[in-house]
Amino acid sequence: MQHYLVYTLYLFFIILMIINLIYMLRGIIPLGSFINNILDNMMKPLLCPVRFIVRHSILKSLKTDISPYIILIIASYLQSVCKMIMKIY
Repeated sequence: MQHYLVYTLYLFFIILMIINLIYMLRGIIPLGSFINNILDNMMKPLLCPVRFIVRHSILKSLKTDISPYIILIIASYLQSVCKMIMKIY
């Protein structure tokens, strides 16, 4: 049972990373307004807290939005933690 839960979280973080990569590449690859709205609605709950933390940190002097990159790093780390847990069980 625990293995299925960890595997589900592992898949969730893979999907989250893919959606985040598409969100980051939408400036380079022209997507339709419908897809941009869907990506905005999916990523806004994740981006708002990270943007708040970045705005109140030493990184606030940067002109670019680095919150998608931070989410990518966190999701990658959590995915590797899930992989390590799956090896234990």
